[in-house]
Amino acid sequence: MTRDADQGTQRAAAHPTTGNGSLGVVSLARMTAAFFATLALCAVANKPAAAATSPWFRSTGGEVRLITAGGPADGDGSYRAALEIRTEEGWKTYWRYPGDSGIGTTADFSGSSNVASAMLAFPAPERHEDPYSTTIGYEGGAVLPITVKPGSPDAPAMLVADVSLGLCKDVCVPVTAHLEVPLGPDTARDATSGNAIAAARAKVPLPASAGDPLSVTDIAIEPGTKPVLRFTARLAKPDQPADLFVEGPDGSYLSVPERASQDGEKAVFTLSSDGLMHKGDTAELRLTLVNGGEAVDQRWTLDASTLD
Repeated sequence: MTRDADQGTQRAAAHPTTGNGSLGVVSLARMTAAFFATLALCAVANKPAAAATSPWFRSTGGEVRLITAGGPADGDGSYRAALEIRTEEGWKTYWRYPGDSGIGTTADFSGSSNVASAMLAFPAPERHEDPYSTTIGYEGGAVLPITVKPGSPDAPAMLVADVSLGLCKDVCVPVTAHLEVPLGPDTARDATSGNAIAAARAKVPLPASAGDPLSVTDIAIEPGTKPVLRFTARLAKPDQPADLFVEGPDGSYLSVPERASQDGEKAVFTLSSDGLMHKGDTAELRLTLVNGGEAVDQRWTLDASTLD
């Protein structure tokens, strides 16, 4: 009798209830509510940050989008972004200056919000020759870096790019795209895009002057009905091929320089002055010299008094 009473007391202690048996139900309901509340808080805490890429804009011959490395900003307060262009097999796109024909790549960022500046850069391009023309650009696509400085560093920004470019194979397709991507301290990091942007930035030509190991050292004007510009370049890698691309002042329509010779550390290129715009006796040239995987960006003020 005593043992049974004790066992009954033990069973009651193991399974306490109120007189109507509702305490366990209430406790279970509260625990369930607390559990789902915790899940909700975790979901908010782990909510993904804004995407670091824009959707692809697709066209005949390829596609284009904006990519970013995500946040937070670099030490100088800037964000790393890029215009990514992919082309289908056999198709190409163009540099900022297309050469004899084509559509140069441009991007207008004026529609952006909380963006103080956005600078588009171009990795060193390639020369493309066919029976009809010589053009400048990229086969297989390109990643063009963009350095973005926000107006207010602590606030989110929206990078907006109105892009114009050409995709060409047997025909040339003009492409205009409106692209947007958010930027800010909380933008999701994107390692794949970040690596692609870093690789592209490493291929952007570095500033140079005439005394540098890789540089144009002289420009001579050979007189004639259409004077010819003769560029002499010093090469950093004499055993590697060299190339030169020349841009003139606004309104200029220049061809692509011809490679006249390359001997050791010296290379010579020639270019007709036909299509070179100038005011007075000077013309500002922008030179991109490429040699063995290296490239430089050089400015030159040309004495144009003998061009007319």
